[in-house]
Amino acid sequence: MEIDKIKNINELLKRALTLRGKTLSEITNTIKKSDDVSRVVTKGDVGYVLEQGFFGIEKNSYAKPDIETLDVEIKTFPIKYNQSRTKFSVKEALSLNIINYEKEYKNKSLKESSLFEKSKKILFFVYLHDKNKDRSEYIIKFVFLWTMDSNVLNELEPDYQLILNKIKEGKAHEIHQTDHKFLTLCPKHSGKFIDSECKKSKRIQPFSKIPAEVRAFRLKTKYLSLILDRQYDESWKTPNQTYLV
Repeated sequence: MEIDKIKNINELLKRALTLRGKTLSEITNTIKKSDDVSRVVTKGDVGYVLEQGFFGIEKNSYAKPDIETLDVEIKTFPIKYNQSRTKFSVKEALSLNIINYEKEYKNKSLKESSLFEKSKKILFFVYLHDKNKDRSEYIIKFVFLWTMDSNVLNELEPDYQLILNKIKEGKAHEIHQTDHKFLTLCPKHSGKFIDSECKKSKRIQPFSKIPAEVRAFRLKTKYLSLILDRQYDESWKTPNQTYLV
């Protein structure tokens, strides 16, 4: 797909919706190469399949959205069966952009944040993580556009302010996911923060000499579930529904 030729959101959605019901291998057969790799990295692989395999977007760490001309970020997250395979639930939280402590604390509200700049509109691809199948056979269940509108901003603002306050107190290294309801920070590195010699796991914070962990904004599973509830009136939780759009 030539992203630059997509003129508007409706055209983007029309093309994206063609992936609903398809397996990852039907989108690109390169995913089959990772079937034997630990499933821990599945989510990253799925995101790459869609961004590179379908949209032609290479891996990057840009501060701007993936589709900058439309202000749209592309994100994936998995749902899973319950033990009796009669209900779906959100499997994992969703990591977003990495926070820069030295810049973020200067913002007054979430609407001024790096998170809003990059993820004000997200094109979500929700896939079914099925432990009985190879990852290449995971199915794209839902495709929809989510907007960080005024209601969303109001819901996430308290958590964002808690994060800012910790930074301003020189306690960015003490931020814990349990402190927040919907929006939090999560580790985003391949190092070991408790190792004082591990530099790639640490980042400078503005009001303390103590380094803080490299972290990214994260939407908790309970909030992702709420997003799906609002989009599909909770019917997404029931397998074999065919009328969802």
